[in-house]
Amino acid sequence: MRFGIPLLADRVAPRCTFADSVLVVSMKGRRIWDEWVVPLNGTTWADLSETLTSQEVDTLICGGISRETRESVRARDVRVIANVAGTRDEVLEALGRGTMRPGFGLGPDPAPGKAAEKGPAEELSRIDHSIRRRKNSPPPSANARPTDCLECATRVCLEGRPCPFLELPVPQPADEGTSRVLEATWDVALEEERTLCRIAELVYFALEMGYRRLGVAFCEDLREPAGILTGVLRRFFDVVAVGCKARGREVGSPSGNGGEPTGASRNGDEPGSGNPGREVPCDPSYVAEVLNSRETELNVLVGFCVGADSVFCRCSYAPVTTVFLKDKSLANNPIGAVYSHYYLEDI
Repeated sequence: MRFGIPLLADRVAPRCTFADSVLVVSMKGRRIWDEWVVPLNGTTWADLSETLTSQEVDTLICGGISRETRESVRARDVRVIANVAGTRDEVLEALGRGTMRPGFGLGPDPAPGKAAEKGPAEELSRIDHSIRRRKNSPPPSANARPTDCLECATRVCLEGRPCPFLELPVPQPADEGTSRVLEATWDVALEEERTLCRIAELVYFALEMGYRRLGVAFCEDLREPAGILTGVLRRFFDVVAVGCKARGREVGSPSGNGGEPTGASRNGDEPGSGNPGREVPCDPSYVAEVLNSRETELNVLVGFCVGADSVFCRCSYAPVTTVFLKDKSLANNPIGAVYSHYYLEDI
């Protein structure tokens, strides 16, 4: 039996056609007889299928796989074990034990030999400690120069030297949680010749951190892309998706339990009838509370308005990252305004 495993660095590639190489493993029974790595010259399903055929692979072990790629691989009589997450060593160990299966590394039980992750309570305690440490830091000197790194001509920080113009307290050593996040970030961001899209970066980072439950907090204006993103993430994680208006309280209704029923209209319209007179505001703190109660380990923002995103980040127990931004004028591409004289003059 011969297995092919698309790799990105030393992990199963989150998307099988976005891989650096294919690890080929030859087995006799449950014994690994031989293994070798074949570089991938392209990132299409045809490139992957050709490599599997040339290496006489019987079974493909991969992360996410599109329908087109799956059909192409099966047409060459190659079996597919999909939605697999883990390091190269974890996969080889599972093959040796005979426990490899679809969804390996994504189930409710930790992977063999993998330490249990810290829960939201421990994470919140770490965040509170960090906030207290910042509050106890001495204020900047009255003679300190205003901070404007954009005006700096020396940029010695890019050479690994501390900035001579910033008066800062003695740097505190990073705690274990912060160090772990930064190490995973650098693994994703700093490797040469890698061109991951933002969604792929999110998947790879969360897998390296060992997260199993993610939250998606989305603006109702971006419901469609949020649904597509959630579908991708559910190949690898347990995902809780919550819309910004989930609380359902209308503008002007009491904030307590004595208000109108959720979704009710003052004009007697049925819920969901699209009455233009009804205004239901978003409630980012409520969305954060819902995700906190579900003990998500990483929350993903999709399209929250400026200000609402700040409230959500403040209330979320889990760390927060943003994948999609909302821009009603620029097709959700806000950086476009920076390169447009029309928009810069209009601001």
